[in-house]
Amino acid sequence: MMTRDQAINFRRNMEKQAMFAPDDVAVAQPASYPVWSPDAVNYYDGMTDSKHPQSKVRGRTHPDRLYKCTAPHTSQESWEPDATPALWTVIDETHAGTVDDPVPATRGMEYTYGLYYLDGEDGNIYLCERSGAAPGDKITLQYLPHELVGQYFTLYTPETV
Repeated sequence: MMTRDQAINFRRNMEKQAMFAPDDVAVAQPASYPVWSPDAVNYYDGMTDSKHPQSKVRGRTHPDRLYKCTAPHTSQESWEPDATPALWTVIDETHAGTVDDPVPATRGMEYTYGLYYLDGEDGNIYLCERSGAAPGDKITLQYLPHELVGQYFTLYTPETV
């Protein structure tokens, strides 16, 4: 039988190892990741400091969302992932990005050209596309699709397919 201290240590080790998982594996195991903390925790982007993998956390306000750190920083109370898209990107590998299964859009997420996104503010579906960008290319945007129509998104209507 495991003691309480052993269980806490086991959980910490599991969370450390999970940071090395690629996004598609991580999103399938969200419970393996800690909930974001405002208590001066150091978070890493996985590129600036080779000693630390990219930090991944569950949101405090939206614990069903998994985020990855895009800029190294030390957490502060007002820097929750939902409120700071310059520091965090939502990981979503569970939606196909088709008209029938669009990816729910959030501010600060990594969008993929050629996929469809559901904008939660207006309820419409948008295609991510831009002149010169190849399908499959990615871009992180701090806005929702309806705010960037004509630049990065096209409103989907049955006639546009």
